[in-house]
Amino acid sequence: MIVKVENLVKKYDVHTVLDGLNFSVKEGDIFGFLGPNGAGKTTTIRILTGIMKADSGNVIINGYNVFNEPMTVKKIINALPESNGYYEWMTAYEYLEFFSKLYEEKMSKHEINSLLEAVGLNGKEGYLIRSYSRGMKQRLGIARALINKPKLLLLDEPTNGLDPKGRRDIHDLLVDLNRKHGTTIFLSTHLLDNVERLCNKIAIINYGKIVWTAEVKDMKGSIEDIFFMSTKEGTL
Repeated sequence: MIVKVENLVKKYDVHTVLDGLNFSVKEGDIFGFLGPNGAGKTTTIRILTGIMKADSGNVIINGYNVFNEPMTVKKIINALPESNGYYEWMTAYEYLEFFSKLYEEKMSKHEINSLLEAVGLNGKEGYLIRSYSRGMKQRLGIARALINKPKLLLLDEPTNGLDPKGRRDIHDLLVDLNRKHGTTIFLSTHLLDNVERLCNKIAIINYGKIVWTAEVKDMKGSIEDIFFMSTKEGTL
């Protein structure tokens, strides 16, 4: 297992956000982490990436304890948060070059251009980020998250706000990254379109607990029906 989460608890004052959360992710998975807004998805990602401390429980990533060995974990993971800031006065090339120095990767011009090509932005490296569409910015954000060649890529609502074509483009990109580079992808979302096509395993969180999990190939019924039965929420 590349990710193992055990009895994770997180409270804000008297409100329990994660209530004994348990799940695991195999290396090479595209793992769909689904749930309605407020279910605890973003809090889970913040804990997995070491941004936030849990009140109790354990998180093991690639054999390392996130709480005891955070710097080691950060070298093998990366993330694209839901709210992603961009330096819009930079070009895409300058943006990746800047972050490569922060990661101490010191990427060559060829490596940066190859990374832009991998996310479908070849030919756009000299454009100012302010001229990019939302979908192009999401692609650039994913490129930034790949600078350190992570074994595990965590994505929080990567297609939020995109039109159907933009969502399909990002999904195709993630499948390509997974198949060509073996990157394990942890995809947190409340959008159900294409999840069955994109993910090989799905877990549904509601009120801070996993309420349903399955391999996609073993699913009986549509993900929409299973989602609404599991969460007992209204229309998203």
